[in-house]
Amino acid sequence: MVSSKKVRKKRKPSDLLQFVALSIIAGFITAGLLVPPTAAAGMAATSSINWFKGLPDNMSDGPLSKPSVLYASDGKTELATFYAQNRTEVPLDKISQPMQDAIIAVEDRKFYEHGAISPVGIGRALVNNILRPNNRQGASTLTQQYVNNLLIDTAEQTGGDATETLGANKGYVEKIIEMKLAISMEENKSKDEILEGYLNIVNLGGANYGVEAAAYYYWGISAAELNPAQAATLAGMVQAPNVYRPNKNPEYSKERRNLVLGTMLRDEKITQKEYDNAVNSELDLDIHTTDSGCSAAGVNAYFCNYVMSALYGDESFGATEEDRINSIYRGGYKIISTLDTRAQDSAKKSVEATQPSTNNIDDVNAALVSVEPKNGYIKAMAQNSDYADAKDDHSTSLYSYNVDPQYGGTTGFQPGSTFKPVVLANWIDKGKSVNQVIDGTALNYPASTRWNAKCLDGGAFRFTEKPEGFTFQNAEGGYRQWGTVTFGMKNSINSFLFRMVFESDLCDIQEMADKLHVHQWTGDTAYNPKILTSNIGAIEVSPLTMASAYATFANDGVYCEPMATTKVENRDGSVKKEYKPACSEQISKDVANGVNYVLKQVLVDGSGWQRGIGLPDASAAKTGTTDNSTQTWMVGYTKGLSTASWVGNLQEGSRSLNGLSINGQRSAYVDGATFAGTQWQRYMNETAKRYNTDKFAQPSNKVLGLG
Repeated sequence: MVSSKKVRKKRKPSDLLQFVALSIIAGFITAGLLVPPTAAAGMAATSSINWFKGLPDNMSDGPLSKPSVLYASDGKTELATFYAQNRTEVPLDKISQPMQDAIIAVEDRKFYEHGAISPVGIGRALVNNILRPNNRQGASTLTQQYVNNLLIDTAEQTGGDATETLGANKGYVEKIIEMKLAISMEENKSKDEILEGYLNIVNLGGANYGVEAAAYYYWGISAAELNPAQAATLAGMVQAPNVYRPNKNPEYSKERRNLVLGTMLRDEKITQKEYDNAVNSELDLDIHTTDSGCSAAGVNAYFCNYVMSALYGDESFGATEEDRINSIYRGGYKIISTLDTRAQDSAKKSVEATQPSTNNIDDVNAALVSVEPKNGYIKAMAQNSDYADAKDDHSTSLYSYNVDPQYGGTTGFQPGSTFKPVVLANWIDKGKSVNQVIDGTALNYPASTRWNAKCLDGGAFRFTEKPEGFTFQNAEGGYRQWGTVTFGMKNSINSFLFRMVFESDLCDIQEMADKLHVHQWTGDTAYNPKILTSNIGAIEVSPLTMASAYATFANDGVYCEPMATTKVENRDGSVKKEYKPACSEQISKDVANGVNYVLKQVLVDGSGWQRGIGLPDASAAKTGTTDNSTQTWMVGYTKGLSTASWVGNLQEGSRSLNGLSINGQRSAYVDGATFAGTQWQRYMNETAKRYNTDKFAQPSNKVLGLG
């Protein structure tokens, strides 16, 4: 027969030692150290007190984990918020009296009367824990709870394990250390300061920390507006934030709220009428989310992702990527970007007008990115999709079409004839004239043809892949003729281009591509001397790469690395890091002027003649179309803005755009001027004149072939 008496579990020796230690410390704390410091001034020193005093007492109470915010270039327009803890700190006088009363009533009703530690609470907890070891009871005052939360927050900010802190996983000795820290805090802070700190740090469900953020999340109001029922709801959550979360467990929440209201009535902080009204009220939630991260940045999401990808790689924010992310999500930084919101809105409107992200029947992709030549600042970055998790939805994409993979982008797209200005720049750089007459009749170069290539064995390259040699086509017939370099370039005639290549050195062209930073996503040059079609853009690049390369022509031959952030400020307004433009002269001003002289004619009577923006002497561009119209481009610029526009295929890179439904239209032949050009023109017409539109300078007589 089994005895009805419960078998008492034998206490482990370690438990006994911990109890003795706590009893000793409780004895001398109860004797004096629990009261305010002035009352303990005359106490005699004992060995126990000396031991206690030898414990650590340095307690940092800030700064708390705080969201970082990404701003547009004006430093005022918020683009996105990043937080591990959604928190807005407010002073005590901005927190309603019912909220202050509620938290004190339920958590520490004698807060303003006792010292850092409550002797009554300790005694009650000791008795309970002796008699009911499996149902331990705490004895923490608000000050101790504040210390507890600070320890957890500090561990999380520094990348530590919060479960290993004093605050989250305390034994008896750790509890004593917490007491010492609490005592030290009350020697240096007033009760109001401690209450203020506590109400700003405490977790109130999910990622909501502090009463200001919680008041907004649950009811869309400030902490100053919290009424007794709302205050009691929040105060009731402190014990178990997610158990008593009103939007998750409303019944538990109301039950706990009413208990708190009872303590407020007991302590005469509310009247009987206020109590009756509050306990009979509904929770009346009005949830207001504060979304975190780039997914909440709307039309700015892809630019946001570019910014954050760069910051996550910046060792100024930590030794490892994990450290850097933790720092940004908790550091309260003000991140000031280069984005021009007016330009961004125009860019998004332009790509959506080309092919709407919704009802994109044939899944045609469009993108546009714009940089400021004088400094490399990215002013706009848009595409016809929304940043989302659904990869199989035509209207959403995780990938940015404008940038390289390390910034959240793709491996790029073949730029077609928009690569030709690289060949032109090399031509001019080697002392040749843009008005030199060349033979543009050949569509074949025999296998025996020697292409100069000083960096290859023998100083030459021969195309021997096919018996007939290297054969290609012009996009349109009727252009197999002699003519000037300018004529061939502005009309994008391949036979003229390859004559220029034949009269140049392939390795010099590669060096020019390097100078202009025309690179693949791997960082390698987007040019290969052994691939002749590299000269007409057969190697993939990103739109941002092309916009930045062309910006060199606009900026008198000075290349500026694209940048998206100008400054990061600490929460106190001091500068964490300032980002300076990284610019260097890559080609001479005269070479740049020569390229501008040719490319501005593209918009007058060349391949993009119908895409002018009313600035014939101050704008230049080049169209690009790959074989079978799979990828189409228009890259163009003024002195103040360089913009790459792309319309093509992301997932189906070899598919022709010809005949596809693009904004309700089906064109038998699509080239760079068709949709990419219209997209570029629409954006530049709205944006370019807000930036520098000075006329391009004339190149020298040598470049023009006049002397």
